[in-house]
Amino acid sequence: MAFKRRKYRMTNSIEVIECHAARHGAPGQPRQRKERPTPEAVRKNNQRNRERKCSRMVDKYFNEDDYVLTLTYRKEDRPADMAECKKHLSVFFRKLKREYGKRYYELFWIRNIEVGPRGAWHVHVVMNRIEGADYLIKELWKEHGGVYYQFYKDKKDAGEDIGKYIAKSEVSAPDKITEASWSHSRNIKEVEPETTVISGQSMNDKPRTPKGYYLDKNSYHDYVNDEGYRIREYIFRKLEPVRIDHRIRRRKKVRR
Repeated sequence: MAFKRRKYRMTNSIEVIECHAARHGAPGQPRQRKERPTPEAVRKNNQRNRERKCSRMVDKYFNEDDYVLTLTYRKEDRPADMAECKKHLSVFFRKLKREYGKRYYELFWIRNIEVGPRGAWHVHVVMNRIEGADYLIKELWKEHGGVYYQFYKDKKDAGEDIGKYIAKSEVSAPDKITEASWSHSRNIKEVEPETTVISGQSMNDKPRTPKGYYLDKNSYHDYVNDEGYRIREYIFRKLEPVRIDHRIRRRKKVRR
């Protein structure tokens, strides 16, 4: 018997996924031949992975009082296609990055372009907030439309999954979205897992909480998948969260 544990370490949380190692077979069952998933199952699995990846990035790079924005388009100024919308956003983020740099801050962003069934366009953005950023954002986007401001904390307090909100697509919301495009700034990296295979043991009845953390009970899920394997997922959160500093680190001059 063996099981695999994957840990994703973010700034103020640790996500853990545990499952029985597939090569050993489900407990009490011989190893089963893996069936090829259907295209629909592949699309849904890719969508879930995208949402989880997005959630981890937000937890690693953003504070609770950072922005969750919606950039809208006026009807007469809607882009002709996705390529044109991406050009608008490229110019917008480039100018905003320059303004952040003047104030000695680095710009971090995650965005999702969404096209509705009636042809309406809007963009959801998670972005780090600095003093005066609301004015800068409004000024840089006003040629296209308006800006609706929220904070990451608003989503957390409402119990919303930030990954599902930001990374949704026509797969997860077919009645609301006909086309979508998810992306992020280059300074945001995917959170890679620490993977451990534990042989000769089964999962503990209760997860061992690291010092300085608590188990988020709402995140705890223990279930058996379609192939008969037990999977357990949960998140530890810091008792005293630390604030992420987005200021630019100045390089020290080297004397010659």
